[in-house]
Amino acid sequence: MTQIIDTPPPVCRELLVTIANYLAKARPTHAMWEASRLLLARQFAVARFGDDMALVDQAERQILAHAPIVRPGTTRDEYATQLRLAAQGVTP
Repeated sequence: MTQIIDTPPPVCRELLVTIANYLAKARPTHAMWEASRLLLARQFAVARFGDDMALVDQAERQILAHAPIVRPGTTRDEYATQLRLAAQGVTP
């Protein structure tokens, strides 16, 4: 069943899709881990906002609020699909 959730702000949507594209290209058949979700949120927020720690922190919080928790057994490519849905304001 698909549920409509809050649509992320534009920059958050952009970052969710950017992370999804990365996951789909970098070892897509490997397992996705919750620790990777946390790391990637910070990494891509820093890449987008550089030294502006207030914006980095805000973007990281938004990403983590919209990026679903990683379920065991999920591949990076499967998680990329979930992120793209989250960017659209939809959750599976």
